[in-house]
Amino acid sequence: MATDRPAADKPTPSSTYNAQDITVLEGLEAVRKRPGMYIGSTGIRGLHHLVYEVVDNSVDEALAGHATEVSVTIHPDNSITVVDNGRGIPVGVMEKERKPAVEVVLTVLHAGGKFGDGGGYKVSGGLHGVGVSVVNALSERLHVAVRTDGFVHTQDYVRGAPQADLLKGEPTSETGTTITFLPDAEIMETLDFEFATLEERLRETAFLTRGLRISLTDERGEGRRVEFQYDGGIQDFVAYLNENKEPVQRKIVYFSSESDEGAVEVAMQWNSSYQESVFSFANNINTHEGGSHLSGFRSALTRTLNKYAREKSLLKERDVNLSGEDVREGLTAVVSAKLAEPQFEGQTKTKLGNPGMQGLTESIVNKGLDEFLEENPSDARSIILKAIQAAQARSAARKARDLTRRKSALENSRLPGKLADCSVKDPSLSEIFIVEGDSAGGSAKQGRDRATQAILPMRGKILNVERARIDKVLGNNEVQALITAIGTGVRDDFDLEKARYHKIVLMTDADVDGAHIRTLVLTLLFREMMPLIDAGYVYIAKPPLYKVKQGKNERYIEKDSELEEILLSDKLERFVVIDRLGEEQRLTEARWKRFTRLLKQYNGWASALRATTRHDTVDFLQESGILQQHILEEDALVEFLQKDELEGASFSVELVSQDEEELVVRSVEKRTGHARTRHVRRSMLRTNEYRQLIRVHEQLVNAVGSPAFSLRLGDHSDVAISFDELRAKVFDMAGRNVEVNRFKGLGEMNAEQLRETTMDPATRTLARVTMEDAAAAERIFSMLMGDQVEPRRNFIEENANLVTNLDV
Repeated sequence: MATDRPAADKPTPSSTYNAQDITVLEGLEAVRKRPGMYIGSTGIRGLHHLVYEVVDNSVDEALAGHATEVSVTIHPDNSITVVDNGRGIPVGVMEKERKPAVEVVLTVLHAGGKFGDGGGYKVSGGLHGVGVSVVNALSERLHVAVRTDGFVHTQDYVRGAPQADLLKGEPTSETGTTITFLPDAEIMETLDFEFATLEERLRETAFLTRGLRISLTDERGEGRRVEFQYDGGIQDFVAYLNENKEPVQRKIVYFSSESDEGAVEVAMQWNSSYQESVFSFANNINTHEGGSHLSGFRSALTRTLNKYAREKSLLKERDVNLSGEDVREGLTAVVSAKLAEPQFEGQTKTKLGNPGMQGLTESIVNKGLDEFLEENPSDARSIILKAIQAAQARSAARKARDLTRRKSALENSRLPGKLADCSVKDPSLSEIFIVEGDSAGGSAKQGRDRATQAILPMRGKILNVERARIDKVLGNNEVQALITAIGTGVRDDFDLEKARYHKIVLMTDADVDGAHIRTLVLTLLFREMMPLIDAGYVYIAKPPLYKVKQGKNERYIEKDSELEEILLSDKLERFVVIDRLGEEQRLTEARWKRFTRLLKQYNGWASALRATTRHDTVDFLQESGILQQHILEEDALVEFLQKDELEGASFSVELVSQDEEELVVRSVEKRTGHARTRHVRRSMLRTNEYRQLIRVHEQLVNAVGSPAFSLRLGDHSDVAISFDELRAKVFDMAGRNVEVNRFKGLGEMNAEQLRETTMDPATRTLARVTMEDAAAAERIFSMLMGDQVEPRRNFIEENANLVTNLDV
């Protein structure tokens, strides 16, 4: 057999391996070298994980009884500040390390208060001790302020390295820790935090930490703010999850207990839906794979309800016992365990392994649920009758499955007739495209790789499984075809090993109908075939956004950033930029990346300043040159406005009048003679937004020079009076002779285009469907696909302003 490896008996020079080839990564260097090992990814998931790590430390203080408030702020430059009123990270010097404890915590992996037997933490989610040190390593800058021992202690870091010794500052009677960090753009793929993602995580954390007040403030754009505090704890969590559903019993069942093993609390309420929504947590960590506490809950629930049903003659002697699936239909429950030494299976911490927690949870549920049923006979009867109806539906579903199996056997195990299967039988090499409509399905069949790619066209919209019992689900032809094609079965019959494809790709048009069909299929997979999502088998096709034509060459582009890269790829270093002072420089890729990143921060702080002052204040600051002068005091501002204008400035400014509140200034654009009157509040100089704007402005000047600019590309030239205009003019000039058309999706593609852009593994982009927060996903599916109309209408109204490129 041919091989490209060198022969074993003749090592090449590059194959030698000795002591000099061993590299030791010191301190936090390992984190920067392999960030994915510590935060999962350098994309949007890893970005939010940085926030979770810092917040979890503050929550640990609350779990230990020392903090009552945690605030999280997203600043305009996408830096994050987390503040708590806990004890504060210790600042005393550690004897062995000869450094303050806070510095050790921020610079050494596996350092923290969660390992010893002293006054650290009895209950904690972050057991690996890598959290805040990893955040420090992956941040361009980090500032820590610790209020403890009667003083405020501060220290600054750049990419994990302390910039000076810990500084003991002003006295204070408060305690707590403040950490501000800016993720490093050299490592992270994006710095754009999603407010909704952080909101869901912090809301869940507040539910699980009874009484803790958590706030989230977004200083970007319109400036959103939310605050969570739940004195009812997980009872409020269940009520929140059931908001869009009709409850079977009015009262939420709640009970808790503790032992030497730990503590468990359970809250639950049945609703009229047909879905099970049971979530388990250990030390506030979402154990979505369950574990000993969830096993104890389920077995006790089934046993107790069957016992009660028999005793009250709701189940006849001839009836079989209710199954676990029957009693959990329509159940929303939260099981939360707190224990000192949790044993998680794997570093992902998704399954609790402590054996003793099963017995503890069983005893709590047996006793608590039995008491509730006896004290609330009307609710108990409703719960049992719902489970009996579920059992009857399950029996009908079993008959439907048996019929499907017999039909399959009669047809010699043939798959759905409209399925164009692939020839390869190895599931790890096979993929199936779920395609909207027969037309697109026909193009997909022509454009596919017949060896590895199967096509299943969906005729219209499939059944909404959120509103149907399992017998109705299995009776639907389109759903049945999909389940048969995938091969795993559903619910109790589900077997991941029988999956016929390890890539299930949803490929729909980029319009409203396409989004609806995709959501219906995702609802089916989420409700009936969840392990496919957990295994990473489900994907969404990402058709291109643009078609770029340069001469005879055509190219499809999936991202705006990719379009920018193409437009600038062969032109960037040919640009000549001359700033206000006449300094000339060429744009390099590194300089351009730094400029665009800083410009995003600059615009963020400018937007925040506009929100707190007059809207035209930022325009005046840019025109007048005040930002370039780093003016921070009122007297300096007045003196500057009374002098001649800056050399090379595009505007002249004149102080017209002033009082204790504001300055009135006349600004004239030299090129056009257009004059404006500006009102500048003196208090502006004292705002954090203004000072941050000055800081980023200075960095922008260092990157590309001072506005205004002249720029030249070959025979073409232009002028730009601001940083924003510079960026826009660069793209305008780079895009000359390039035709860019927005591409709407599958409906406009023939078979060849569909293969090249959306199906060919060498050129396509697929988005893997993952589930970061099962409770949040549960609520979203219930809201979007459930019976209640009002929550869905509210969701649409609240998020309408976020829609772009809507194709109806």
